[in-house]
Amino acid sequence: MRTRLLLVLAILGAIVVAGFAIPLAASFADLRTREFVLSRDADLQRFADLADGYVRNAGPGLLREEIAAYNDLYGDAVAFVSTRGAPSHAVGTSLGDPEVSAAVGRALRNERSSGLELLTPWSPRTVVFAKPIGTGAQVNGAVVIVASTERPRNDIVRVWILISLGSLTAVTGFGILAVAVSRWILRPLENVSHRMQELTDSLPFATASSDGAPALPGSNQGGPPEFRQLSKAFEKMATTVNTSTEAQSRLVADTAHQLRNPLTALQLRLDLLGPQVQSEGTKSYRRALGETLRLEEILDDLLTLSVAETPRAPGPSSEPALPYLVALERAEFWRETANASGTTIQVLDAPGELVAGISSADLEQALDVLLDNACKYAGAGTTVRITLASDAYAGAPQGRVVITVADDGAGVLPSDLKLITRRFYRGTPKEMPPEEDQVPGGTGLGLAIVEALVERNGGRVMTEETPGGGLTVILSVPSHGEASVSGSGNSRPSAKRLQP
Repeated sequence: MRTRLLLVLAILGAIVVAGFAIPLAASFADLRTREFVLSRDADLQRFADLADGYVRNAGPGLLREEIAAYNDLYGDAVAFVSTRGAPSHAVGTSLGDPEVSAAVGRALRNERSSGLELLTPWSPRTVVFAKPIGTGAQVNGAVVIVASTERPRNDIVRVWILISLGSLTAVTGFGILAVAVSRWILRPLENVSHRMQELTDSLPFATASSDGAPALPGSNQGGPPEFRQLSKAFEKMATTVNTSTEAQSRLVADTAHQLRNPLTALQLRLDLLGPQVQSEGTKSYRRALGETLRLEEILDDLLTLSVAETPRAPGPSSEPALPYLVALERAEFWRETANASGTTIQVLDAPGELVAGISSADLEQALDVLLDNACKYAGAGTTVRITLASDAYAGAPQGRVVITVADDGAGVLPSDLKLITRRFYRGTPKEMPPEEDQVPGGTGLGLAIVEALVERNGGRVMTEETPGGGLTVILSVPSHGEASVSGSGNSRPSAKRLQP
């Protein structure tokens, strides 16, 4: 690309310089030609006046002396011819010269003094000027000057050389500027390509991912070398990042699977050890058993998170979900658990049947996590409301379905609202029980799973405090428009509230 860019800039620079230099050179040549012609025309007029007096008075007077002096001073030949019987005279030339004879003929016919248009370095060495003696009605003869063009041609050559040197200097300066501009334009591309290569080399599986990896669409097409190199570096980096991400996901999943066997064995040994534990060790035994159960829950959540963070394969996705029906079904599923924890689940009626661009399985799993958290940590007497809307949330862009799960329970500290979706981060309830050994429960992976499920479907998760207290989780997912669900004579279900 640098060569092409320099070539384009060089051509443009040459055109610009030529656009100034050529008219300037032609203008000076025209100016010098006019000066030369006017000077010789003035000399012709002077000699014509002297010759007219000579022809009329039959006395040469100062004419011959002036012609001789002019020839000695300028080196130009001068001749005059009379049509009234006066002797002709020539200095430096001969009246028999074809050019002089032709010029005399033009003058006697009262035509222009010469045919000179523009002097150039390759113009003839001499130019013949002629002028009639007398008036237009009475021509008494003619005066001819054979003028040398050496001096004006030398002046033109000198100025043209200066213009050429100036043009060459301008082109050279423009070339230096073009090189600087091309480097300035291409340096970011080179830096980006170099940084991509460094980043790729620093990642694991860089060599393995670059060998035999399929090329990205359009990566083998032509183009400037710098862009092809950048495309190649990006392709290698993307392949390496995907390989590393897949390896990391497999590592989490494999680790969770591998830990299941020793964890199961440990739980079995603890169960067998239970009857033999003395009373003073019962508390520690129960804590150890609880930690194994918590470790098993963490492993389950790690597997779920690993699956949720796996990108979807290209191609048609699952059928879009009907959020209202999914919410009713999950509320019914969690009814017994909610009753046991003193929690009320309400699914508020939706304005029309909304169709969300998220699979039913992913939405069910996300709602399961949110309802499970509410039943475990919101506290007895809590009401959980599931609200569905289209573009209802102020932060949601147009064409999205907003699913809000809000409870009026204990909630979390305001400083935790932006952190509770992080992995392994467990929010602290506003009202902590007074026990000394009380710590936030859970694995800290539930909301991270929800965020991964929603984001891989093109959605977004937001958290805020419920007015009056509690936690509100907002799922904003792409909308597939509104649709009406028609059954065999059955009308749309009404809002359903599950009481404990």
